[in-house]
Amino acid sequence: MSKLIIDVSYHNGVINWERVKASGCAGAILRCGYGDDIASQDDKQWVRNLAECERLGIPVGVYLYSYATCDRQAQSELDHILRLIKGHTFQLPIFLDVEEPGTQGYAPKACEIVCEGLKAAGYTPGIYASLSWFSNHLGSVRGKYIEWMARYKNLPEDTYKGQYAIWQYSSDGQVDGVSGRVDVNYCYMEFGGSATPVTPSAPSKPAEKKDLGQVDITYQAFTDRWLPPVVNKIDWAGKGDNVSIKWLAIKVSKGSIRCRVYTRKNGWLPYLTFGNSYDLNDKVNGILGDGSEILAVELYYITPEGYKYKMVHYRVSVRDNSNFYSEQIDTLKTNGADGYAGDKKRFVDKFQAWIE
Repeated sequence: MSKLIIDVSYHNGVINWERVKASGCAGAILRCGYGDDIASQDDKQWVRNLAECERLGIPVGVYLYSYATCDRQAQSELDHILRLIKGHTFQLPIFLDVEEPGTQGYAPKACEIVCEGLKAAGYTPGIYASLSWFSNHLGSVRGKYIEWMARYKNLPEDTYKGQYAIWQYSSDGQVDGVSGRVDVNYCYMEFGGSATPVTPSAPSKPAEKKDLGQVDITYQAFTDRWLPPVVNKIDWAGKGDNVSIKWLAIKVSKGSIRCRVYTRKNGWLPYLTFGNSYDLNDKVNGILGDGSEILAVELYYITPEGYKYKMVHYRVSVRDNSNFYSEQIDTLKTNGADGYAGDKKRFVDKFQAWIE
């Protein structure tokens, strides 16, 4: 008999774990962070989510979202995981989440470096990927580690029993204690206990984070030409109603901003990250877009290490709708938000952003 478990990140907001446990949910897999071993890329709810699960005795596993395309990045991702799980015991594996477009060719090597490093540290490693990735890109590491597979399909719950340890069957689950949608999984494996490291460290009080102060976001839109830059909510970028934006340039005065756009021609383009500058002449890495109409925008603000977290707020209006849609905050999906601004159908004609 499979067990229902959820997987969560800060995108799910502040979770009421007592209600989750009372709902009958059998366990949880928590995102600890994403990418390189940089504190600002730790998941913003990781510490709280782990502490609550430990307090309530909820069986727990971990995942880190991978961007690795070389050995250096894979080693950094391993270091990132080990830094955050040090001193804790887990009843479910520690997973590397491989799904980022453009990393398919390197993903097997990244899985090997991270999973072998986790094994050496005394943990049970695993790989999370879609059915397509397992079938088409991960052949060389199949069967070596615990496998957690994603396929959003309405099939009997035992469909993948004996083939995968965990099946993520929907991103639209409803579990009491979690606001909005949540990823839900059938877990076929028994809960165990990944070994705690030999020299666990005692819990320590986290360092007090400093106030970052005002952070300005500056952005420009290209319609038939580059329009003047806009700062924060002083104005909005764009020419006006029903004139499509085809390129966007974005920068921040402190920290960095991770962005991507969805275009008429190519759908979601690769993520780009900007600090306090952009290059209007660099159409590959300096600005966002491909010259066709932009249909949606996704932004995530990366707070400098040691400072209190801030988030980017942003909104758009689209063709044949002169009013702005409700604001999107970072890539949050709580309270009905999509994780991005726009509808991926009609072009964006106005864009506005600010950081709080």
